[in-house]
Amino acid sequence: MNFKDMMDEDLDLLFDPDEIGEKVIFEGHEIIAIKSSEEFNKKYEGKNNDRYSEAGIYHGGITLSMKKEDFPSDVYINSTVNLDDESYEVIDIEDKGNTFRISLISNYK
Repeated sequence: MNFKDMMDEDLDLLFDPDEIGEKVIFEGHEIIAIKSSEEFNKKYEGKNNDRYSEAGIYHGGITLSMKKEDFPSDVYINSTVNLDDESYEVIDIEDKGNTFRISLISNYK
């Protein structure tokens, strides 16, 4: 077993719905992902960008981590995506090796 195989095994465990992952509908496809509003808040708390925040605090944000194989090729920063029947705007995409971590804000005004 090589290093890549070991990393893939760890990903399978991490994204297991009985562990940390959960089933979500992302862009019309059921995938296993990790949702975290806490991670989003840590990253953006205190950032001052009027487009996404009020008084430097982001509202309605979430960080979504997913396996690269589940990431749609037509998702990019500033695009609108659908997660569990709610509309979000993508404000950041981080390549984490075998996964992508995307930052989303609620797309309602």
